[in-house]
Amino acid sequence: MKKTIMILGIILLLLALPFSSMVVETMTAQTDPIKEVREGDVIFQTSQSQQSPLIQIATRSKISHCGIIVMKNSKPYVLETLKTLVVTPLDKFIARGEGGKYWLKRSHKENIKIKYGSYLGKPYDLAFKFDNGKFYCSELIYDIYKNQLGIELCEPKKVSDYLILGTDKLPQIEKAMKKRGITKEQYAVAPVDIFESDYLEDVKQ
Repeated sequence: MKKTIMILGIILLLLALPFSSMVVETMTAQTDPIKEVREGDVIFQTSQSQQSPLIQIATRSKISHCGIIVMKNSKPYVLETLKTLVVTPLDKFIARGEGGKYWLKRSHKENIKIKYGSYLGKPYDLAFKFDNGKFYCSELIYDIYKNQLGIELCEPKKVSDYLILGTDKLPQIEKAMKKRGITKEQYAVAPVDIFESDYLEDVKQ
């Protein structure tokens, strides 16, 4: 009797192993960002840069930086703006954000291929101006989607639309704007504008 019970226990254990392995594999697939991204996905984070707090205050959002997924040698990278435009391994991009947290959005279009070579090495746009051969993070996404995919993700706003009158940080924001040559009348797109685009759907929140 004891021998029979032991044999049954071994059989049940063996039957359970493939299921356990499948559950672990599924959980890994759901939480592994490298497996869930596609070229053209837009990835967002709360940057830990010096200007990030000012962007968050001005745009009333935790989203202060974004990039676009491109594939290089069959591996996912993030095309983003640092001092110049670069491609950063996905895991390094995620680790650099606050708490390693990120948000991922995807276009309704299928089989997107991004031509990014001509962007590499372009300087960061401190003045947040369009059509000057320089780019800031959300302008880069806006430009690629508009010119390569025919999708205008959002409507540019006047810089004055982002400013919160009465905030104690407003003088600091205006000082930074003056230093960079940013005017209240010029148009811009913020990371949160791209994030809230009707043309992108959630992949990971």
